[in-house]
Amino acid sequence: MSLRLPYCIIISLILVAGLISNFFIWESQLIGLTFGPAYLVFFSLMLGSIFFAKKSQIFKFLYGFLFLISGISFLGTLIYYFYQLNNFSIAALIVFIPLVVIIFFKNKTGIEVEHDFQPVQVSPHLLRTSFLVAAFIFLTILNLRFLINSGTTEAIRSPWKIIPFEFFLTYFGASAILLFFIFKSQKETLNLILTSVHTFLTVSLVLFIYKIGYGFDPFIHQATEKVIATQGFILPKPFYYLGQYSLVVFLAKIFQAPVEWIDKLLLPSLIAIFLPATIYFSLKPLTQKNQLPNASLLPLLILTLPFTSFIATTPQGLANFYLLTIIFLSILVLYREIPISYLWFLGFTTLFIHPLAGIPTLIFLSLLNLVVIFKKEKGFIEILRKITLAGSFILATVAIPLIFVFISFFLKDSAAAVLLKFPKELTLDWHLPVWFNHFQPIYDLIYTYGKNVPFILLTLCFVGYFLVRKRLPFSLIYISTFVVLIVNYVLVRFFINFSRIIQYEQQTFSQRILEMSFYFLIPLFLFALYKFFEKLAASSRLLKFFFILFFSLLITFSLYYSYPKDDGEDYHIDRGYSVSSSDITAVHAIAQDAGEKNYIVLANQMVGAAALREFGFKKYYGQNFYYSIPTGYPLYQYYLKMVYDEPSLAVIEEAADLTGVRLVYFVINKYWTEFDKIVEKAKKITDDWTVINEGALYIFKYQLLR
Repeated sequence: MSLRLPYCIIISLILVAGLISNFFIWESQLIGLTFGPAYLVFFSLMLGSIFFAKKSQIFKFLYGFLFLISGISFLGTLIYYFYQLNNFSIAALIVFIPLVVIIFFKNKTGIEVEHDFQPVQVSPHLLRTSFLVAAFIFLTILNLRFLINSGTTEAIRSPWKIIPFEFFLTYFGASAILLFFIFKSQKETLNLILTSVHTFLTVSLVLFIYKIGYGFDPFIHQATEKVIATQGFILPKPFYYLGQYSLVVFLAKIFQAPVEWIDKLLLPSLIAIFLPATIYFSLKPLTQKNQLPNASLLPLLILTLPFTSFIATTPQGLANFYLLTIIFLSILVLYREIPISYLWFLGFTTLFIHPLAGIPTLIFLSLLNLVVIFKKEKGFIEILRKITLAGSFILATVAIPLIFVFISFFLKDSAAAVLLKFPKELTLDWHLPVWFNHFQPIYDLIYTYGKNVPFILLTLCFVGYFLVRKRLPFSLIYISTFVVLIVNYVLVRFFINFSRIIQYEQQTFSQRILEMSFYFLIPLFLFALYKFFEKLAASSRLLKFFFILFFSLLITFSLYYSYPKDDGEDYHIDRGYSVSSSDITAVHAIAQDAGEKNYIVLANQMVGAAALREFGFKKYYGQNFYYSIPTGYPLYQYYLKMVYDEPSLAVIEEAADLTGVRLVYFVINKYWTEFDKIVEKAKKITDDWTVINEGALYIFKYQLLR
C-alpha cells in the first residue's frame, strides 16, 4: 500500500493545523503529545522515502527521523542566531518543514506501508523465542522497579550506594538472556527492538535515581533552554550549543511539555533509538547473510565499552552521539550506499551542537571525502594524490589547536579563548595495563577491566582492521583519524592554556579530544568481536554458554564503571555530590530572607545548580552570577578561600566589593571536608545563621556596612 502525494498533503495540512492551533489557542499537553509525535513520525517517513528510497521501511523511518530532527536543530540554530526562537519563528518552522518535504516528495511514488502479515504458526522454536522474550521483559521490569524505588532527593556521590545488589543480578540476567536470544535468532527487527530497550535502561539510570537532576552542566543548559522557550532568546546570545537548545525548545513547544523533561530524555532516547540500528545497518554489509551470528548481535556488544559521556543530556554528549553515528554511517559511504553529502549535513549539525565534537567530525569527513574522491591512478596523478592525502593528514594533526587560536583572536571573551604555553616537561597521564588486587574480587575485576578498556579497544581494533581490510575499502581511515586526534590531544594538552577556564578544569577539553579519538576504533573493534562470535557459533554448547555469560558480565562491569563511583582510595572516588532537596530549600530560604535586597551567595556548585534550577539566571553583577559557580569565576574563588583556608570577613568583603553588594551569604554542606571546623569558624564572624534540614547545611548571613 502506498500513501501518494494528495493524501500526504491532506495529512500534512491536518497535522500542521492541529499543531499551530494548539500552539496559539488551546495549549493542551494532550493534543501536543498526540499531534507532536504524529508530525515527527509522518514527516520522518516522507524524508526517509526521499533520501533512502531503496532502503527498507525501518531504515527509511529511522534515518528520516534522524535527518528531520537534525534539520530542526540546524534551521533552529540559524533562526536563533539571526533572529530568535519565539512562538512565531517556531510556528514558521512547523509550516516550513512540510512545504520543503512536499516539494521534494512530489516526484516520489508515495510512502510505502507494509501490510503483508503472515499467520503465526505455533512451533517449538516460537515457544522458546516467546519464553526468552518474556523472561527478558520480566527482568527489565524488575530492573525498572529497583531503579524507581531507589530514586532519591538526597545528596549522593554515586547511584551504586543506594541501588540494591539485586539490580546487578537481574541486569546481568537480562543481558545474558538477550545475548543468547540474539545469538540464536534471525528475527533482526525484534533483536533491535529488544536491544534498544536494554540500551535505554543502561544509559538512563540517572533519570530514575537523581529525582532533582544529575551533575552540574545539565542545570546550566536547562536554565538556558527555559529562558529561550519563555522569551525567545537569552542575552548575551550564546555562540555555542545552539543545536541542542533549538531542538529542545522546538520539541517542548510542539509537545507542550516541560523543557526540563525534554532535555533529560533527549540523549538517552536518541541513543536507544539510533545507536543499535546504526551499528546494525552499518556493519551488516561486512557480515555474511543467513549465517550465525547476524549483525544484530553487535549493537549489544558495544555496551561492553563504558559510556559515561552518554548518561545525561549535555551538548557535548549529544554531539558525541552524532559523531559516533557519523563514524558508523561512513561505512555505508565507503560502500557507496549513501552519499557523503548526507554526512556533511550531520557534521555541520554536530558543529552547531558543540564545536569540540564538531571539529573532529569535520576533520574526519574531510579525510573521508579525499579518500572517496581521489581513487588510485597512475603516474603524476598518483603522486599528486599521495601528496594531497599526506598534506591533508599533516594539517589535520594540528587543526584543533589552530582553530582554538583563531577563535581566541576573534572572540577574546569566549570560553575557548586560549593562550599559548610551553611546558617544562611533557608527561602524559596515560598508564600501562594494570591489575587491581585489593582482595575484593568483584571490585578488582571491575576496575581491572575498566582501566584496561583502552588497551583492549586498541588491540581488537588492529585485529579487526586486518580481518576487514579486504572487505572494506579505505578502512585505514579510522585508525588514521585516531592518530590525528591523538596528536591534536597532545598539542592541546601541553601547549594550550584556556585562560577563562578555572584551573582544575583546564584539562577538560584535551580529555574530551582523547575520548573522541577512541570512537574511531569502535567499528573495527566490533568487527573483531563479530568474527570471534562467528567462530564461536561452530563450537560446543558449553563454550557458547561460557562466553555468553562472560560477555554479559563485561556488559554489567561496563554499566557499573560508566556511572559515578565511591569505592574508596584503592579504587575510585567521584568527589561531586548531586543537588539535594536541602539545596533547594536553602536557595528559597536565602531568596525569602534577602527580599528585594541585592545579594551574593558563596556556596559550592551544586547549591548554585539548585539556584539555576529554581530561579534561572536571576541576577548578575557585572559579569558575575550572584551564586558562586565555576563558570562564574572569579566569584567561586572566594568560596574556595572560605572552605580551604578559613572563613573570614576579609574574604566576604572582597567578594562584596567585586560585585558591589553589601549582603553576602555563605553556605556550607554537611558532606564538605572539615564541615564541623568550617561551621565553628563561620559562627565566630557572624551571629546570624540558619540550619537547614537538621544540619544538612548551614547558611551564614553577612550584612556589611557601607
